[in-house]
Amino acid sequence: MLKNAIVVMFDSLQFNYLGCYGNTWIKTPNFDRLAREGVLFENAYTEGLPTVPCRRAMHTGRFTLPVSGWVGLSAQDTTIADLCWGRPIDTALIFDCPMYRLPKFGYTRGFDKVWFTHGHEADDYFYESDPLLHYDPRDYVDQESYDAYVAKTSEKAAQYTMNEVTNYLRQRQHWRGEQDRYVTRTFKKAVEYLENVDRTKQFYLWVDSFDPHEPWDPPSVYKIDANGNYDPDMKCPYDPDYTGKDVFLPFSTVVDGVFTEEQLRHVRMLYAELITLCDKQFGLFLDAVRRLGLEENTLLIMVADHGEPMGNGEWGHGIMRKTRPWPYEELAHIPFIVRGPGIAPGQRIKAFVQSVDVAPTVCEWLGIGVHPDMQGKSLLALARGEVDKVRDFAVAGYYRYSWSIITDEWSYIHWLKDDEKSVAESMFEIYGKGTLASSSHLADNPLAKAGPQMNAEQRKAKNTAATGYGEGDAALDGEQQWTCTPGSIAEVPARDELYSRIDDIDQLNNVASRHPEVAAELLKKLRLFMSELRAS
Repeated sequence: MLKNAIVVMFDSLQFNYLGCYGNTWIKTPNFDRLAREGVLFENAYTEGLPTVPCRRAMHTGRFTLPVSGWVGLSAQDTTIADLCWGRPIDTALIFDCPMYRLPKFGYTRGFDKVWFTHGHEADDYFYESDPLLHYDPRDYVDQESYDAYVAKTSEKAAQYTMNEVTNYLRQRQHWRGEQDRYVTRTFKKAVEYLENVDRTKQFYLWVDSFDPHEPWDPPSVYKIDANGNYDPDMKCPYDPDYTGKDVFLPFSTVVDGVFTEEQLRHVRMLYAELITLCDKQFGLFLDAVRRLGLEENTLLIMVADHGEPMGNGEWGHGIMRKTRPWPYEELAHIPFIVRGPGIAPGQRIKAFVQSVDVAPTVCEWLGIGVHPDMQGKSLLALARGEVDKVRDFAVAGYYRYSWSIITDEWSYIHWLKDDEKSVAESMFEIYGKGTLASSSHLADNPLAKAGPQMNAEQRKAKNTAATGYGEGDAALDGEQQWTCTPGSIAEVPARDELYSRIDDIDQLNNVASRHPEVAAELLKKLRLFMSELRAS
């Protein structure tokens, strides 16, 4: 049997906005049906955050967190597509995520066929010379929020977001319905690929949808229904009573003083509406896979790179968008579903899986072998019930800023400090200090009380919020870049944090001071693991 593999990536898709992951109010029938037909991994985590490090890990099967951040593929990296070269396997990348094509990053490398949809973040400039005739950006920005954001940052910082809003509107003024949305066009092209691929050969298809990444402008924002009809009374189905402006691209900042709770909730409901649209287009893609008879010999993986912080408490720990390098649950915990021949349907597996497991799983399924450099684990044996787990814990974080470890009972976040320098510099030095000395800063002290702390590397990489992407080293193609979110500041809390996963899965009650022995042991385990990864 010729075996094929499809990976479908959704950017910024938070796991608990899916019905199959326990959400009771959102409509995601197609994500849910995939879960019923395959295996859902309940504890899936991205190791290196955000967009670019995650994709590097998924394509190469290697952890990025201890070694690098927002960087391109290196000549030493071996991707799934590289391994398919020289074999009778057709490879295709169909995407609208602009980060794949950042200058010199090379993430489209090795694919036989590549197709890109213009317009998303970091590519909105493609439309910046188009005249804006039919929308007014001020209709989508709350004036009080604007003034509060300027007071916190600067007029220049606010104008950067306004420029983004304007460029998005330049595109959308010509849209005539959901058929023009990025996710729709991307999946339409993916279906075309399936319809025309040589069925006498194997294929490997990667579909990368940047939706539901912001801007969160689903159909209700532009009052255009599924049939392309203008409906001035159209409301967000998840927030029909809201009367304020549809702020589809909110300022990326600490939310207090800038947004009201009502505004924050509406942003989340626009996000949810966009997820429902993604679900619809994904469903049409699944229908095509079935119609073409590909379910019989095709492994399909649906996964996200990360979630999204969008408010206070469990919604975002006080921030909007990825404006701080904080690997909390709402960001690091991802949906991960696998369906394929020989995999019993309807399974829910609690064992820890990670973003690095995508590459070895695909490689084993295609029969090309798991490359010896891959540090991730193939999940096929786990999905088939042949093993109970592939690891004892998961890790997540931002290179140079934060590490976290997630076990069955606990989650622990370690904020990298001045004396740890960069990960590469401190990896082996750190053991000379002793665990107790290195963990002496542990305390039950949330950010709201302790205030932020920036180490030397963080100060160097700080995006001042006055310059959009920042100045100096923080460039789109430089190692100091750690996020694509304008106005971000690379600051972290002053104290490490420990949370119980038994009764505080949302990480709201830091209990490090109550369980210092647990915190010290997890920090020791985390550092040892990072050291081992760095050495391998």
